[in-house]
Amino acid sequence: MNLIERIIEAPPINSKKSTAPVIIEWKGEKMVRNHSIRATVREIIKLSSGLDVVKINLIGMSGNGKTTLSQTIAHLIHKIANIPYAVKVFDKDHLLNFEETLRNLTPTNYVLIFDDVSYLEAEANKNKIDKVKQAFTTIRHLEGGQDVKIIAIFNFHYGKALNKFLRICHFSFYVSADPEEQDNMQQILGVKNASKIKEFQRIWRQGRMKDKFSFRLGKKNWFSYPWQKPFMPFLFSNGSSVRYVVSPKREWVDPICSICSNSDHSIQDSVKLEDFLEDFSRKFTIGNAKTAVKIKLFQNGINAYPKRVKQAMQYIDQYLQKTLFSLEDLALAYDLDTKPTRLFPDKQPELKIS
Repeated sequence: MNLIERIIEAPPINSKKSTAPVIIEWKGEKMVRNHSIRATVREIIKLSSGLDVVKINLIGMSGNGKTTLSQTIAHLIHKIANIPYAVKVFDKDHLLNFEETLRNLTPTNYVLIFDDVSYLEAEANKNKIDKVKQAFTTIRHLEGGQDVKIIAIFNFHYGKALNKFLRICHFSFYVSADPEEQDNMQQILGVKNASKIKEFQRIWRQGRMKDKFSFRLGKKNWFSYPWQKPFMPFLFSNGSSVRYVVSPKREWVDPICSICSNSDHSIQDSVKLEDFLEDFSRKFTIGNAKTAVKIKLFQNGINAYPKRVKQAMQYIDQYLQKTLFSLEDLALAYDLDTKPTRLFPDKQPELKIS
């Protein structure tokens, strides 16, 4: 299981005054333990155990990681929870027709991501908004919402972009710290957190400009993260306290996830995977097709080769660090064909749209 935390350093046991954060490793990357995105997910799961619906807001301007963070949170929820969760991604139209959206779902526990739902009131009348409110308050009585757990994630641009009722939440994550948003953040998070909001602005600007972001540890020390390699900083509120967290992409946690891969409704259902597989395997044979898929996965950071092949690859890497021969020498020694080729017209893809 990839959720094991290994403690790297901790404050002395006998030091009552020491408040130095514990540094841990997650998949080989160092981080401050109280920045753990997994800890926030455990809070979400715990609250969900006693509620039918838990709501999470992800707030920040476009291009700052709301969608990425929502995918990571959803993945960790279904990975950590001791009950099964499915994941679905929707847009503002699905939210405006929430009762119908819920009715079309198979009854099970869901993490529902509503991506970019800003300015709903500009696109819907009061009656439509009132229906969305009612659907959320009576979710357990609706078809598809009976006897299940719903964790709803709303992504929007700034703190007051939604109707007041709809922006009420149990947890919130701020993905950016625009100066124009500072007053809204203070009103929502409380004036007592003004210094954390200001510090988050510094951290966020530093990451954007210097490709790293740093946190003060104690009075003299600092801990730095490379920007997006793999973590990004966020400000998290659970309704009673505010703290910093860092989170990676979902694909860094687990490169392949069958639950998350079936979550996105933006993929055209009319393009059938079965049609591609039949066409692909017929043109290239199953063996060549399977090898090509393994290579494409490897090019995208996913190693699907057998265990002994993976070990052999590691062996080559280690050996090449200690010797002068090259990969070209290896290719020639094993008589491997490295000549470029091209895809002939009769082998071009045939997408079948129904």
